[in-house]
Amino acid sequence: MQSKIVFLATARTPFGRLGGALASLPATVLGGEAIRAAVKRSKLDPGEVEHVIMGQVLQGGAGQAPARQAAYNAGLAKTITFETINKVCASGMIAIVHGARLIDDGEASVVVAGGMESMSNAPYAALSARFGYRFGDGVLVDLMNYDALVDPWSRMTMAQAQSKVNADLKITREVQDEFAFNSHARAAKATADGTLSGEIVALKVATKAKGKLVVDEIPAQTRARVPVHAGGNGATASRIWGHESTDELVPNPKRFTPYVTGDVPFTLVDKDEPIRGDSSLESMAKLQPLDKDGTVTAGNAPGVNDGAAAVVLASDEYARRNGYEALGQIVGHAAAAWDPAYLALTPAMAAQKLLDKHNLKPIDIAIWEVNEAFAAVAWSTANLLGLDPKSINLQGGAVAFGHPVGASGARITASVIHQLRRRGGGYGIAAICSGGGQGDAVLIKVD
Repeated sequence: MQSKIVFLATARTPFGRLGGALASLPATVLGGEAIRAAVKRSKLDPGEVEHVIMGQVLQGGAGQAPARQAAYNAGLAKTITFETINKVCASGMIAIVHGARLIDDGEASVVVAGGMESMSNAPYAALSARFGYRFGDGVLVDLMNYDALVDPWSRMTMAQAQSKVNADLKITREVQDEFAFNSHARAAKATADGTLSGEIVALKVATKAKGKLVVDEIPAQTRARVPVHAGGNGATASRIWGHESTDELVPNPKRFTPYVTGDVPFTLVDKDEPIRGDSSLESMAKLQPLDKDGTVTAGNAPGVNDGAAAVVLASDEYARRNGYEALGQIVGHAAAAWDPAYLALTPAMAAQKLLDKHNLKPIDIAIWEVNEAFAAVAWSTANLLGLDPKSINLQGGAVAFGHPVGASGARITASVIHQLRRRGGGYGIAAICSGGGQGDAVLIKVD
């Protein structure tokens, strides 16, 4: 980054299990609530937001322009521009990076970015149905598996590929189980002692109004604002931006809002559903591997989950001029790629590249968040960088919290900010691997 880009706020939903407490909510509803909460926490006038970028991997059946849907659900203005990004597990992180670059380039002053996913709502598809079946049985393809969890070259699932990589890298089952056990224990503690309260926004999930959240007041749609660079008050600008839309063709918040008010029954969801505070090494050791003779199990891998996370980004100059508190700064980003199956290597590659760019060493980083696509990924990242595996993911990781693929990169980025603030500042890195053999890492600083 050539200029100083800062975080004004973060918010995330609790993460839910597959078919669990959040299963009735589409990704665009979860994303909308994360956006709404982040903007509210920033104390910005929602009209100050100029652009929204949201990561989402499982877009089949989500409808047109998912990021736009989420922004509208959050009550943001029709003049806000938007993008939906798919970089598999890194989607939420790269959305934040792209948002920071927009600000750095002078294209915007305030951007909301993050990720969202409802793996519970991923559809099945009949891939050959477009022109009809000529003979024989048709096959329904699970898009959650096909688009997010299967390597397109080997046709192995991520778990199958990781098991083979573990054998090649000599990562034992015992190491993985111990790391996973610590992830659950740390996540359970961070939940119980309220450490995560500054990250999570509680949801009141309507039990009868499917797909709705119960709120005290339905957010009004933010008034439209003519972009700063739209020509001022000239005649051309007036003709273009003075258009009066036909009511019939304007989205009506009363029809599309995911919120309901009043005496509506709901279930309060204020904690991450997948955390197993009662797990033990003994119980983990009894689990069967997901692949025959492999070492990846349901205990040392994350589940498939639902959730969303968002951050508000601004230039430091804009924040100072308007009196907004900066939580931290995004200093830089690096990406790496390797053979597709070797996800376990790529977070360390991206992190090392990032460290080299900024003349830092692993020991200079106070907080490390490495997404636990598998326990083996986070463990091997620490090992490759010469770190004690116990020094990363101090609040637990995706094995415990869950891994809604489009949202996890945003979750770990926000988590680094909050952990640095609690310790009084310093540098932090969030690193993540993603399908196709990619790695991404962001460097964050809190003064």
